[in-house]
Formats: sequence, structure tokens, C-alpha cells
Amino acid sequence: MSESTRAIAPEMVIKNIVETWPETVRVFAKHGLGCVTCSIASFDTVERGAKAHKIAVEPLLEDLNLVLVRPELFPEVKTGGLAMNAMGVDNTTTSGIKNIIAIVSGKGGVGKSFVTSTLAIGLNRLGYRVGILDADITGPSIPRTFGITARPAEGEGGKIIPVISGHGIKIISSLFFVEDEDKPIIWRGPLISKMIKDFYNSTLWGELDYLLVDLPPGTSDAPLTVMQSLPVNGIVLVSSPQKLATSIVKKAIGLAERLHTPIVGVVENMSWLTLPDSGKKLFLFGPSRAEELAQAAGAPVLACLPVDPRAAELVDSGRVEEYNSIETDALAGNFLVLGRERMRRQSLTIAVN
Repeated sequence: MSESTRAIAPEMVIKNIVETWPETVRVFAKHGLGCVTCSIASFDTVERGAKAHKIAVEPLLEDLNLVLVRPELFPEVKTGGLAMNAMGVDNTTTSGIKNIIAIVSGKGGVGKSFVTSTLAIGLNRLGYRVGILDADITGPSIPRTFGITARPAEGEGGKIIPVISGHGIKIISSLFFVEDEDKPIIWRGPLISKMIKDFYNSTLWGELDYLLVDLPPGTSDAPLTVMQSLPVNGIVLVSSPQKLATSIVKKAIGLAERLHTPIVGVVENMSWLTLPDSGKKLFLFGPSRAEELAQAAGAPVLACLPVDPRAAELVDSGRVEEYNSIETDALAGNFLVLGRERMRRQSLTIAVN
């Protein structure tokens, strides 16, 4: 096969290859290249991965390009009796998920869970099938926000049936699996990472247009697990107007770049408070820095959300699905228009490269 007819080149990233052409996982397995399931090495190029595993790159490239036209020549990979895709994910529970969106921030206290909830609600109202994976294992808040007290049921094969909110949003969270909600979950990073992967792989999600993953703050174990173990389509970056928050959140931009995951948009939370007597906006945390952050991320501003006492009241009482505002409606609408376009362009870029 000549260089001009090859779709896959040595400088292409393994993660991007197996996401674009899932059948290539069979070739990597045949050649003994474990990068497709390794949470770090999957972000190497083919050339670097082959070199690290002492594998000849040319035969690997020949087979990678051959599988695109003759997939029947390469048997399906099986792991633990279950068919696994390129990210090591159990297709029997995740094949119905069309898009996975991670809600990310480098800093705590900026309202990622509120943004996750309102985006999920907005998409749900527009007729999309939505799920939420609460990946903040030690600080879960999504079930309380939705007022859910039920526990997940056990389905066939020991799989988890997610709890469904009053308006039809599927939710899984560590809060469902503790006897006392007020007792802390004191776990080290590896256990947290395992639970996130188990929640994704072992939950019967069914058909979803969007699975939103509510991440804890920072750029360590939990965010890395989600970005490296789940086929994330894009990131929504959440911040607040404080200069310190913006500075720290920019670290999450670096994480997205390192992991080759597109930032589909920026949301600034707590942008202002509308004074009840005059209707004037009070910028509690200083002037908006949404455009500055969006420019740094190379992504559009999806919404600037105000501090709203009614939102706080509904969240505290577990009735967040009753909340709506012009700004949260704009969040869902802009996400669908601007966010999907960025994900589409990213997919085209991967395919071309």
C-alpha cells in the first residue's frame, strides 16, 4: 500500500484513530499493542506507541489501513467474555450513547453541578434523551439537586438500572450507594477512578443523545479517568468572574489540549445579581471574564448565568427541574448550535488527519 493511499499515518494519535475507526482496535490487539486500553499510552502516536512496545511500525500501519477495507480479516477483540470497544468500554451497556460531554473546571465552587443540571434539563425539554453520570465520587450532589431518594435497581447480569428523575433524566451517583448521605467517602484515587469506570460500563443507559459527566474540580485522577477511559466527545468549561477562578480554570484548557479533547464551549456562572428593587445588575465577583476565557480556550461562550436566589431555593429543595430562565434556555440552545458544530469540525479534522 503506497503512502498516498494510506488513511492512517504514523504521526496520528492512537486514541483518535480508534475513535474514528473502531475496527482498528483489532489490529492493535493482533500486534500486541496495549495502547488502546492503556489510559496514558493511548494518547501516543502510532509511531511512538510502536517504538515503546518494540513493534515494527510498517507492518502495523499496513494492517491498520487494511482493516479499513477488509475488516473481516481481523477477528473481534474479546475481553472478559464481553465485546469491548477501543476505549475498553463494554458495548453492551454503552452502545446507545451518542455523545458524552464532560463538564469541567480547574476550580471548585464555580457551579459545575448546577451547569450540568441546567444543561441536562434544557436538552431534556427540547426533546433529547439525557443522562447524568455524577463523577464527583467524594462530593456528589446531583441526586439531592433533583430531589431523588430512590436507589438504583439491579438489572440482568448484575448491571445497574439508573434512577430516572421526574422529567426523565437518567442519573447515576455514588450518593445512591451509601447508607448515610452525610458520612464522607474517604477513598484514594484508584478506587475513585474504578468507580467512575464501573458507573459508565455497568449502568444500563439505554438510548441517550447526551450523557453529561459532572466532574470534580482539578486535573488529577477523576478528570483524567473520564478523559482517558470514556469516549468523550467534548468539554464544557465552567468558571466564574473572579480573576483567580479564571486563572485556575485555564489549567483545564491545558488538560483538554493534552488529551486531544475539544472544548465545545465556555459557561460563566455567577456573572451578576439582579437587584430586586431597581433591576440593575450587580457584578458581585467583578466584571465578566467569559470572553477572555473563551478566547484562551478557542471556543464560544455558551452562556453567562446570574446568581439567582430562586435557583438556589429550588436546588436546595430538590426541585431543580422546575427552574428555567432566559440564560439557561440560551445555554441549551447555544450548546446545540455552537457546541455540536465544534464537535463536528473536530471529527472531520481527525478523519482528514
